[in-house]
Amino acid sequence: MRKILSVTLAAAMVMGLAGCGGGAKSEPTTAATAATEAASKDAGSEAAKDTTAAAADKDPVTLTFWHRDGNTTSNPIYAELIKKFEEKYPWITIEYTGLASDSYTQKFNTAVVTDSTPDVGTISDKDLYALVAQDALLQLDDSFNQWEEKDNMLPNIIEQARFYAQDDNLYMLGYGKTQETSWYNTKWHEEQGIEPATTISQLQEYCKEYAKDGKYYFSLRGGSGSAENLFMFILSYGGQKSFFNEDGTSTLNDPKVVEGLDAYANLYKDGLVSHDAISNGYREMVAEFGAGTAQYIMHNSSSVSEHATNLGEGNFLPIKPMAGEDGIAVCKSPTFMGSVVFKSTEHPEEAILFAQYLASAEGAGYVDQNEGRVPVNTGVYEQDWYKENVYFKTYADFETDPSIVFAQFPIYLDGYTEYASNVIVADLQAVMMGDKTAQEVCDGWAAKLTEMQQAYLANKNK
Repeated sequence: MRKILSVTLAAAMVMGLAGCGGGAKSEPTTAATAATEAASKDAGSEAAKDTTAAAADKDPVTLTFWHRDGNTTSNPIYAELIKKFEEKYPWITIEYTGLASDSYTQKFNTAVVTDSTPDVGTISDKDLYALVAQDALLQLDDSFNQWEEKDNMLPNIIEQARFYAQDDNLYMLGYGKTQETSWYNTKWHEEQGIEPATTISQLQEYCKEYAKDGKYYFSLRGGSGSAENLFMFILSYGGQKSFFNEDGTSTLNDPKVVEGLDAYANLYKDGLVSHDAISNGYREMVAEFGAGTAQYIMHNSSSVSEHATNLGEGNFLPIKPMAGEDGIAVCKSPTFMGSVVFKSTEHPEEAILFAQYLASAEGAGYVDQNEGRVPVNTGVYEQDWYKENVYFKTYADFETDPSIVFAQFPIYLDGYTEYASNVIVADLQAVMMGDKTAQEVCDGWAAKLTEMQQAYLANKNK
């Protein structure tokens, strides 16, 4: 009864905060209720008896847990995950609340201001600094160094977590990532007797050869959300491994990068991609791929379910991003999700234990399997479901492929997201239409990003 009541109170608290944060309502669930029922069923098992005995001398602890993306798919997943955790640590009760993904940061920020933060929360990597800047999170360096699974965590994910914190400390333990990749239609390529494009020059050749009868090789994304594809293309083309030089100046107006923008825009100008490419967003690009209008796209691991629906399993595969003349493919660093512990917790030991469970091979593996996320804990690689996944092996190979460079895209810069959405996309379209030159656009991007980066460095070095 105590668990049922605790979930109700947690839901009421966060829904009350929704009025301050705005946006969609949160979606509380009865995860603890499910755990209570499951515990009752398992009470007679030997495992339950063992864990009950081990916990006999421990005081009961209740932790509040807010998940960044509570929805009809993820809420049952976390209900089951919490049940597993509470069976393993029966003196700990988890109060779960699923937040709406489009407003969860507002809920966390409001909770910090009102001193009503949960013990543990999940966030996206790009939202870490806002909480660190408010001194809201517990540092996890010491506990991480003592954690038995620390060596299983992908090094680049730990490095990213430290980078986004901007003070080189660790506050976040990842549990899954979204991997940038390219997708190709395997059936079509087999029919043509060709291998998928692995270099930009090969892509250009295929675009010329197979643009006919309203069909194209490549679906170019020129509309909403197009900056990531654009920058992976032109940085790879230009042989630039980063957006910035060591002195903080942007590389985007390097002559070879400017040439890369021209090459990208010329695919549209020369009629080698669809006429709609200039306004293609995610849905339009995926639709062209799914309808067979295009045979190759640049996107990430999250679109796999749509490809399966549109093309059918076995008719598509991921492949590493295209390389430039130097043989290097510049790939956006993966976006990852993870757990954080709030400094206000009255139970830091148990809160860290739960955060580590969420990142463990057992906990993260369950979430990754059911949400389709790419694991960041290599212990998951030993699980049968992972071994049977034809896509994840490709993503794992990216981590050790010397021909792939993961570039930190400047989403950490104040104002960059808005600039990318409002200016970069419009500038790309202007070049595609011939209204602006690649040189003037790249000069503008370089000047603005240099200004942002210099401000960031100055603030960081204070």
